[in-house]
Amino acid sequence: MKLSRAVSVFAASVLAHSSGEHHHHDHHHNHPHPDLGAVCGPGALPVNGESSCQPESELLAGVQQDIFAEKPVEVEGWKCPNGTDCDYAHKHKWTHSTPCFRGNVTGQDFCVFTDTEFAEGRGTSFVMTGRRADYIATTPAFADPQYHEGTNQDLKRTIPLKYDMKEFPGKGWGLVANQFISRGDLIMANTPSLMIDYRVFDELTKDEYKKLQVYAVDYLPEKHRAAVLALSTHGQTFDSHEDLVEKIGETNAFDIEADDGDEIQDYGFFVVFPEIARFNHDCRPNADYYFDHSSLTQFIHATRDVQPGEELTLSYINPVMLRVARMAKLARNWGFQCACSACTQERARAEASDARIRQIKELKALLRSWKADSPASPQMAELFISLYEQEKLGGSMYSAYSFAALEYNAVGDPWTATKYARLAVDHGIPMVGEQAADVVEMKKLADDPWAHWSWMLRTKKRSGWGRDDEDEVDDDDE
Repeated sequence: MKLSRAVSVFAASVLAHSSGEHHHHDHHHNHPHPDLGAVCGPGALPVNGESSCQPESELLAGVQQDIFAEKPVEVEGWKCPNGTDCDYAHKHKWTHSTPCFRGNVTGQDFCVFTDTEFAEGRGTSFVMTGRRADYIATTPAFADPQYHEGTNQDLKRTIPLKYDMKEFPGKGWGLVANQFISRGDLIMANTPSLMIDYRVFDELTKDEYKKLQVYAVDYLPEKHRAAVLALSTHGQTFDSHEDLVEKIGETNAFDIEADDGDEIQDYGFFVVFPEIARFNHDCRPNADYYFDHSSLTQFIHATRDVQPGEELTLSYINPVMLRVARMAKLARNWGFQCACSACTQERARAEASDARIRQIKELKALLRSWKADSPASPQMAELFISLYEQEKLGGSMYSAYSFAALEYNAVGDPWTATKYARLAVDHGIPMVGEQAADVVEMKKLADDPWAHWSWMLRTKKRSGWGRDDEDEVDDDDE
């Protein structure tokens, strides 16, 4: 039999989630900058980062004559996520849709698009083309004004806060649990402050994209703007408001991939969430996140039970890396020496941890291969689960359970396969969301293991049925 495309797609999805990493995240020397520029009222903007304000209409009227396009690019109709043709004349009504700069590669205009009413008045700013901004504006996040009711608890708290802010010696500000938090519990959820198309950094000059970032921040509602400007700059001070905003973005942003319906698949987004940026790093964190494109919301859930008084942490990198590689990457990309327990444990334990990481990589390659000569087995999958548990990789346990479910089903043990599929779903929903490919696939397996593509697949392969598909490729250290 021919190996179903679902095999390779699902295997790739499991691997992508279990080895995904987060870039450019704040390393949390979160002291508010002493000179943040003016917090101007409605209809005004700060002038050159100084403590004075000027009416927005006067400021924009002056600069647009010189360096800004007078209006955003107008484009022809195109496809919306719901499959209907969009008429650009009925595009989203943005509070601001200028200034713009023309890209030097595609010739498209990249503009600031701000909606100050988004998410119950929290507001959001995009820096991208009009075509892409309007595509995102067709999501449920924009279509329903009540969609984000209760999401951004920093605006209006309706549920008890699960954490407190605390200053840590040598680390700056972080978050500490103020109550018991169960594995899978939601800790925080926020919509973006800034969402910048990565093409901006390739197609515009540094001076141009810095100006767009400044407008994107300064267009936000006052409270929201102040929260962005209070984020970490690694202790550096700046004479220029533009340089301050640029550094805040570099220090605090997350990488978010494009959703499946976006026509620009090769370029994701550079995204800032001020509240989520307060999480410090740990190579074995007690929380993890995922971004939901339909709601434009970043969700943070507990990867294990958390006791009151424990610091809440995220991993900025792929945790399935050797200790020396993890520390080098954190120092290179975020400028700090990791002092988490996994990186500072005694030599013998650190070496044992590295040995487990090496074996995880070896087993993953074998489990992902569906060739007839693959030695993969349920016993190997059990060891894989144990190694994840020993390494405290709670955010990726759903992946280990998924591999086990497939292995048991592939040799004709539907009941054990169902057990692990159920565990994968339970652990996967808070870590990657209920619509993630891994979770959907495990739901299918649990509902009917006999009808799943993996049923008896190892046995069939080893009996000479079907062809050998190519192995997936993975590089965990990238």
